[in-house]
Amino acid sequence: MSPAGGFLVGLICLLVTLGAFASLPRPADGTVPVAIVFPPWTDGTEAIARSFAAGHRVLRSGRLSAIVVVAPTPSGQVAALPQGAWFSLVLAGLAGCLDNPGRTEATS
Repeated sequence: MSPAGGFLVGLICLLVTLGAFASLPRPADGTVPVAIVFPPWTDGTEAIARSFAAGHRVLRSGRLSAIVVVAPTPSGQVAALPQGAWFSLVLAGLAGCLDNPGRTEATS
């Protein structure tokens, strides 16, 4: 494959990945539980501590230790992301991918 062909394949892969990421459900308000996604190298206890520090009510860890599932906010407003978090997603339709209901709850 030529360098131009390799660049084109890489560009197409990047655009498909960005398109898939943009289509994920984002929280419109704070009335539903969300999964907060931290970088994969973030330790689970650090992710939970950062979520607590940002004022979230942590329900449990997600399928990976860098994912934290938090409760809806009492005010119904979208809460700020904890320091170091990449993004948050609504669990609707994604529960099998991000949520791990077998883990115990860790509430404040």
